[in-house]
Amino acid sequence: MNPTFEPRAPRESRESREPRRADVESDTISPFIPMLILGLVLAAWFGFQAVQLRAERSVMTDLLTNQEKQVQDSKKLRDSLDAIAKGTAQLAAGGNSNAKLILDELKKRGITISPNAGQTGATPAEPAK
Repeated sequence: MNPTFEPRAPRESRESREPRRADVESDTISPFIPMLILGLVLAAWFGFQAVQLRAERSVMTDLLTNQEKQVQDSKKLRDSLDAIAKGTAQLAAGGNSNAKLILDELKKRGITISPNAGQTGATPAEPAK
């Protein structure tokens, strides 16, 4: 048997086993890129939301403007009905039996007429703006 001599690999020095400081720094991931992406995504999201909210506000403003005519028409109708109710109450106070019958039927249905105020009890209050 011939023992063959195999040379040993040179021992690694402590410096060669530990990564160099420059290698460690280049291997770490910088938080700049993920934070930049996060900031850009958040800015885009807030911009999108701002545009959407502005568009919705514009639509709501248009709807409010378009409803103004119906509100004015309903006020005119309510005022004319109040005038009719006030006139009916005055006729009933003057002794008209048909007007008294109408007022009695309205009272049965929960509608009261105040001849002094000119408003019916069933009319809702003006909505707050």
